[in-house]
Parts: sequence; structure tokens; C-alpha cells
Amino acid sequence: MSSGHQRAAEAVREALGLLTPTWETYGVDSLSYAYPNIGKLIARTYLEVLRRTPVLWDYIYDNPDVETATREIREVLNRISSPKLGTLVRHHQPQAIVCTQAVPCSVFAAEKRRGNLGIPLMAVITDFAIHQYWIYKEVDLYCVASEEARRDLIRRGIHASKIVITGIPISPVFLRRQLKPQARSRLRLDPERPTVLIMGGSQGLGPLQELLDHLHGLPIQFIISAGVNRELYRSLSKKYVHDKKVRLFGYTRLINNLMDAADLLITKPGGLTSSEALAKGLPLIITNPIPGQEERNARYLLKNGVAERADEPAQIATLVNHLFQHPTKLRRMAEKTKDVARPYAAMEVAQHIFRLVS
Repeated sequence: MSSGHQRAAEAVREALGLLTPTWETYGVDSLSYAYPNIGKLIARTYLEVLRRTPVLWDYIYDNPDVETATREIREVLNRISSPKLGTLVRHHQPQAIVCTQAVPCSVFAAEKRRGNLGIPLMAVITDFAIHQYWIYKEVDLYCVASEEARRDLIRRGIHASKIVITGIPISPVFLRRQLKPQARSRLRLDPERPTVLIMGGSQGLGPLQELLDHLHGLPIQFIISAGVNRELYRSLSKKYVHDKKVRLFGYTRLINNLMDAADLLITKPGGLTSSEALAKGLPLIITNPIPGQEERNARYLLKNGVAERADEPAQIATLVNHLFQHPTKLRRMAEKTKDVARPYAAMEVAQHIFRLVS
């Protein structure tokens, strides 16, 4: 699973632990578990397709012709993975299965269809829109992020009684906020200087060095999360190690604190990162969304007035400068996050799991 799917699953488990401390939960990366020898290869292939031929992913994503053409091969893959996942289910004997990614959802839906699984199956969708690989009549409850996603599921044949709008589950740590000056001081930044957080999810963000070259002359300071891109982290460290305007992080679990310190986030619009930012009241500049799910996330955020979009480094720098030169617009974007943020989504999902099982 991607970092976002894993974080959503962990957030739900964390919320369940708070709601029902006596319950046991078990989290599994189903791709790696079902295909231990090729799971990483599949993940790498997916990332390479996105990097080298995003147009191909745009064609594949939510294309009914592709869904029809690949149905038989997906059924074969489901049958290959079913025995291992079935063994897992028999070992743990759960009272419900909750999927934050579409592939295991399809496997368990097929098992229910064949009469091999008799417990509730729940789908937690981690983007603001849905796609066809989530559509299974055997799912007992869908947790979605938006009214648009709810309507889309109904249009695709899912009964309205099976759908609840919860938002995208994020860790409860994002419910806690620090004052911006305090958060900046803890990062050894100027507590009064406008601050931009730049992050690109766990994989890092595009031409980051070029973006910083354009931004660095502005009277603001920067927090940079290079994700798991160690080469990028080393390169940026060499250049900015003594720069008081820049604080650099690799992969970190401190995103909650970094968001507290920022006035603006520059990022790709993944569902989890966007939801975390909204929970913090943090406006976004969206850049280079992945065709498919991120493009749809971008449209949702832009439509709700909590984000602006710019793809080229020079355009991003111009937009950042404009927003800080017009703080009323930036404040208005921050205010609008209150209308779409669902900071308690993980607890809402946990409550629905409790009701489904009870």
C-alpha cells in the first residue's frame, strides 16, 4: 500500500484503540503479504509509470474499457491472493475487515460473493473522489470524504444506505495545535517571519532544488520535507546547512508540528496530506498532481477555495509572493478550510466499525 493508505489504516486503528481499548486490531499491508516476492516490484512499477508515463496512468485510471479488459486477469490475481489472505482471516478470526485500499477490498468482496466470508466488509476511501475499482455490492459500508464521492457511489449502483460521509481518517495528533510563533521557535525559526512548508508526500516533490532557487529571495522562511528521497536530502543539506531561513527534514513523523509552524503548504494533493493540512487550517498550493486520483483531489480543493494551483517553479514563486503580499486572501483560504476539514474522521470511522460489529 502507499504511505497514505497505511497512514489512514493506522489512524483508524489508533481511533479504535481510544474508542474500544479492549478490542484487538491487526494491520496488514495486503500487497506485500499476499505477494511477498513481487509486492515491492509492483509498487516500484506503479511509481515508475507515474514518473515516466503519467499519461498512461491517466488512461488506465477509472477507464471502464480498461476495467472490462482487465477483469479476468484481476480475477486470477484475486484467486492467487485469496488463500493467503484467507489463512490470515482464519488465524485472527476478525469480526470485521476494513480496507483503506481497493485491491484487498476486491479480494474480500470476491470471497463474500463466493460464500467464503461471512463478516462485515468496510471500505474507507482515502481520496476526495472514488474510482471504479472500489465498486463492489458485497461491501457493507463505505466511508467517503465528500458529498461528491457519495453521489458518485450512488450513480455507480451502491445503495445510499451503505454510504457515510466521514472524511479521510488522519491521526488524532492532528487535533492538537501549537501557536505558530511557538511552533517556529521550537524549530529554531524566526517566530514572526512568514513560513512556507514544502512537502511532496513520502516520495519527495519534483524539482525541489529549482523551486527553492526561485523562492529563496522572498522575505519568508521555509520548512522542507524531502520524504524518503535520501539523495535529495543530502543534496539540500549541503546547500542549506547554515541557512537560518531553511529547516530541512527527511522522512519524519513530525509533520503535525511542521504544519503548526507554517502559513502555507506547497504539496502534491494526496488525500491524507491534504486532509491533515485542512485539519490544521493550512491553505495549500497544489503542484503537479498525479493524473487520476490527485487530479480529482486538486479539483475538489480548488473548488472549495482552500488551494491554488501552480506547476512550474517560477509560477509557484510568483503565487507565493502574491499570497503573502495579499494576506487577506491567504486568511480567507485558511477560513474556508473549516468548511471542508474533517479532523475527527478516524473516530467517526471507528464508531461506524463499532456499530457494524455490535
